[in-house]
Amino acid sequence: MRATTAMTQATTSRSFLFGGLCGAGDLVRRNARVLSKAEALVFGDVRLTWREVNARVNRFAHELRRIGIGRGDRVALYGRNSHQWIEALFAAAKLGAVAVTVNHRLALPEIEHIVADAGVCAFVCGAGESEAARSIASKARDVRAIVVIGGEAKDLEDYEAMVARGDESEPVLDQPITADDPLLLLYTSGTTGFPKGAIYTHASTLIGMFVHVHAIGSRRTHRVMLPSPLYSAAGIAGIFCAVYVGSFIALINFDVATALRTIERERITFTNLVPTTIQLLLEDPASERADLSSLQTLLYGGAPMPEPLVRRAMQRLPHCGFRQTFATTETGCAGTVLEPAEHQLALSAPRHAKLLRSCGRAQVNVDVAVVDESWGELPPGEIGEIAVRTEANMAGYWNNREATAAVLRDGWVRTGDMAYMDEEGYFYLVDRRNDMIVTGALNVYPSEVERVLHKHPAVADCAVFGLPDRKWGEAVTAAIVRRPDAKVSAEELIVFCDGKIASFKKPKQVLFVEQIPRTPTGKILRRELRERFAQNRDKAEQKRLRDAPNKA
Repeated sequence: MRATTAMTQATTSRSFLFGGLCGAGDLVRRNARVLSKAEALVFGDVRLTWREVNARVNRFAHELRRIGIGRGDRVALYGRNSHQWIEALFAAAKLGAVAVTVNHRLALPEIEHIVADAGVCAFVCGAGESEAARSIASKARDVRAIVVIGGEAKDLEDYEAMVARGDESEPVLDQPITADDPLLLLYTSGTTGFPKGAIYTHASTLIGMFVHVHAIGSRRTHRVMLPSPLYSAAGIAGIFCAVYVGSFIALINFDVATALRTIERERITFTNLVPTTIQLLLEDPASERADLSSLQTLLYGGAPMPEPLVRRAMQRLPHCGFRQTFATTETGCAGTVLEPAEHQLALSAPRHAKLLRSCGRAQVNVDVAVVDESWGELPPGEIGEIAVRTEANMAGYWNNREATAAVLRDGWVRTGDMAYMDEEGYFYLVDRRNDMIVTGALNVYPSEVERVLHKHPAVADCAVFGLPDRKWGEAVTAAIVRRPDAKVSAEELIVFCDGKIASFKKPKQVLFVEQIPRTPTGKILRRELRERFAQNRDKAEQKRLRDAPNKA
């Protein structure tokens, strides 16, 4: 492998971090001991201290053991955010079981794939997901229990009933949990096909949280609002970082009204949002009336943030420190960070304005490089794929050696994200590798076209993707969401790009849509757009051919 010295160094021992912890589940036990009466978790009308959280975790763990769940068994966490979801996560950890996080928005065939791939033994699901869980379990050979949170459990296990009768003592295992025991299966968002399960061990998760806590500046004194879906990598990072340092957690299912009310009522100092939710907050008139003065840190990531949106957000919250991180499902929240001081520098010094387009520099204890197809490190300015080396990386994909071999080498993981690094070590995301458009044998990265379109005052949101084209191979296509009451034509938007990007990068066509499809973490689902509009065009062509003889 052609590589620099940094790319070939051996990874260091991770035992120094694992230390006296008996596994990730031991975090809540420790907090119950040292922060017994401190308020830990608020969800709706439920308020729990750390002692109460740990007691409920233990009770549920003992009941999971009663129904046959033990070391190595996979437990699917399938439902919307709730305090029970967090309790179930740590209960599984204390038993040495493996939590499988499931996006409740997925279609049944996608969930069936995850359940079959992971060999799920039990579901812990919301009331709204119980019937789907029952249907999936009827086809899965390994599922032997379904536990329902809230609602009528009927013939299924009732979560609160299990907690009520469970034993409050710490679970004792025949063999202690080891550093390399699996803790989590985080399934990828599936933007390019069926999702793959990234394996995280107890050690890699704890190390990842240690690195991430430093990168985002987590402190015990923070009052944290967690709006991210808990099944996502961002949600998992939010949980573990807050529990790691013992900060107060206000858990919500995001909508603007709930977020604003929670920030005001709980005097939230720290929260993490994605560009989509930041835009929703800024555009809601209620945010102008809300008291957001307690906010000290707004962490964002998940998808590239349009520069105009960053500037609007910083102007709206001038007292708040903005911090961006870049990581992937495969890198355990470790990657890059753009610090609050660097955001301020970009605003105050025009020559540093480009930093608002950067995702920052490598986090402490993390190696980040831009590599070519052969894993060779590229020099500053050249576009390649981001690779990350950290002990927080996934151990591999579950049941998928071929996919693992394609992205993991010598402690490095390829992220699938294209970027370049400047001379100062700042990284600039270009796009996902699979989203690159090849038009007339020239490469076009959608994000660079979107960056221009976002500057048009009539554009509320946009997505650029390629559609098959006889002449060009792929035609650069833009899906546009207009701002309310704004009037703009496709031709005007194409002309707007003149002089701002190369002519071959300009959209060949513009399509107006009501909404841009995104993952819950804000990533554009370009595959969905390509499929939708390719099908529409095929249908139009078929209709034209059917009608042609009649016109003749």
